[in-house]
Amino acid sequence: MAGWVAIATPVLFKAGGDKGLFDSGQPLEGLLRIGAVLAVLACLAARPKAEAGSTPQQSVLNSAAAGPLAGGVLLVAISGFIALGAPTAAVYAVLLVAAAGMIAVHFAVPPLSAFVRRVLVSPFVMVAGGLYWTAIEAVVGAPGLAAVPRTALIDPQSVELALLFLLAFSAVYYAMLVYAPRQIADREGGWVVWALRYVAFVLSIALGVGWLRVLSG
Repeated sequence: MAGWVAIATPVLFKAGGDKGLFDSGQPLEGLLRIGAVLAVLACLAARPKAEAGSTPQQSVLNSAAAGPLAGGVLLVAISGFIALGAPTAAVYAVLLVAAAGMIAVHFAVPPLSAFVRRVLVSPFVMVAGGLYWTAIEAVVGAPGLAAVPRTALIDPQSVELALLFLLAFSAVYYAMLVYAPRQIADREGGWVVWALRYVAFVLSIALGVGWLRVLSG
């Protein structure tokens, strides 16, 4: 994930013409986002397979991941439909099919192992990594720290504020689009483990900012 965010997604962002998070005219990206959302919904609807040595887990609806998950799914789904330029009727049709599919998956599909569930959420996490740069562009007006004026580089306080903003934004983003989907697939890892993963994510952002500067140079 860190390598994907730091190296691959900045390249894809530039190749896509620096399109914004809610820009239309991105049919391929739109299909990928909607497909990723449908896979997450299938994972959410599927029954987890009881594996040896595992303990019963609480429903995701009662966990700390419920709120971030709902926000992340809505964000990716809305951006996907806009990227496709889908008419309202098509959006309702997809939502209806998705609801029916979730019911079918829950009752007709055998319980899924943690590995299969992680496979189902992986496209969503990868798409989320790609959306990070478009989200930053939509919020601050330019990808990464490129939005900071050159004069601000002389002012340590301005740099601090920019870094604090990006750090806070990345925390919300990480909770919605990385932590929450992984938790519905397999609720593993304590706070220390996830804190270390988040630090790795932040470091990858810093590397990605530098990479974007190279690509924009």
